[in-house]
Amino acid sequence: MTEISSEYLDRVLNALNEAVFVYDQNMEICHFNEAAEKITGFRRREVVGKKCITLFDSTLCLNNCALCATARKGPMNGRVSFESPFIRKDGIHRQGRFQAGLLKQEEDGTVQVLVALTDISEIVTLREQLKGDHAFQNLIGKSPPMRDLFQTIKNVAAFDTTALLQGESGTGKELVARAIHSESPRRAAPFIVVNCAVFSDNLLESEIFGHAKGAFTGAVSDRVGRFEESHGGTVFLDEIAEVAPRVQVKLLRVLQEKEIERVGSSKVRKVDLRIIAASNKNLEGEVKAGRFREDLFYRLNVVPLHLPPLRDRREDIPDLARHFLARWTAANGKTISNLSSAALGALMDHDWPGNVRELENAVEYACVKCSTETVHLDDLPASIPRRPAGRAGKRRNTLTREKILEALARSGNHQTRAAQLLGVHRITLWRQMKRFGLTG
Repeated sequence: MTEISSEYLDRVLNALNEAVFVYDQNMEICHFNEAAEKITGFRRREVVGKKCITLFDSTLCLNNCALCATARKGPMNGRVSFESPFIRKDGIHRQGRFQAGLLKQEEDGTVQVLVALTDISEIVTLREQLKGDHAFQNLIGKSPPMRDLFQTIKNVAAFDTTALLQGESGTGKELVARAIHSESPRRAAPFIVVNCAVFSDNLLESEIFGHAKGAFTGAVSDRVGRFEESHGGTVFLDEIAEVAPRVQVKLLRVLQEKEIERVGSSKVRKVDLRIIAASNKNLEGEVKAGRFREDLFYRLNVVPLHLPPLRDRREDIPDLARHFLARWTAANGKTISNLSSAALGALMDHDWPGNVRELENAVEYACVKCSTETVHLDDLPASIPRRPAGRAGKRRNTLTREKILEALARSGNHQTRAAQLLGVHRITLWRQMKRFGLTG
């Protein structure tokens, strides 16, 4: 096989957006691409021929770190992946995600190891900031509605009670279902998601119950359904309102008897599972309209959980936006550290009809468009209204002492909820309370 020249390999590595370097069995760096120069601050000529410890905290290595082990023995299962601090040339400590694997192995047994490095400092910082009341099982929020939801999830998870999640599209119903499963005694068993809206009636029945060979054209063998696949675990039935009446009857039997019959078979099979259902429609309204069985509704609605729309928990928007920003930059290697106050203000003002999913998409759009390390107002999608000049001041001036006292009374003297009632940020409310002498 033709030997790849060092110069050619350098050109290949420089074509990558990801920071990459290569070192040999002596832990000496032999290749260092341009993206690695940007992320570490070191020039290629400063590190080539030097030990890889140049980039790391020496107290973490002791010749026994994962990179050293890869050079000596080769990676397990083809590669190693881990997180570790590294040190920029300017002395600043950063946190990196490293993926390493053998690049080649010569006939004499010498190897080279290729390492891809991603700076995840912001996302690690965010993890720390979101500990405690700010996050729970990948759900982010410190607002009263979210704190209440976190506690309800913990309470519900301890038991096999069927739960019904209702809320607008994009509020995170699947995340809540996963959180319940992850907190439950069933956490080690499968968590299976079925979106009832994407299947026709016949296909949905076969998907969840399975079918016997010959049950219909194309059924060339027996098929295990999602309920059987989830044995011991949890099935999340999303968009439950879209299920046809015939299938609703069979779901009722599963909930009552924990039994199923595959399509085309009369054999009764026991299933051990928990069902969590979700809908963005008002199921009580669907029952009244005759489109959903009342008995099935009551079986599903043992513990109802309402997921608040994003407009009702605006104080979570900054944490969510920074989380999505940090996650996107960590995955794509683009350096964006924060959002400007004007951009954040526009995000806070928007009503978010698409809820958290719309916010995530807006942040991703801004990250792609952004040409600096800060997301500015002009980087946001056109669907996010820009705050007209003087709007904030006019809103503050309409807050009278009487309106503030009324909102505080209605909210049980809870300033965040009072701010939501008044349609302002809680900091704006606090400033106006101070102006009227209502603090202290």
